[in-house]
Amino acid sequence: MRFTILTALAFVGLSMATSIPSGGKCKQDGSLGNCESKLCVQLPDQTYGKCK
Repeated sequence: MRFTILTALAFVGLSMATSIPSGGKCKQDGSLGNCESKLCVQLPDQTYGKCK
């Protein structure tokens, strides 16, 4: 049980540390990672946005 929790926390930490290059797919909520430029353009009707 303890191993599962630690593994889950490690994956969450790694996913937050990912950096998406310009032109890559992103989401405003940061669930796919953060853009290198810190700018994800996603319109309300789109599933994904693009890093600018």
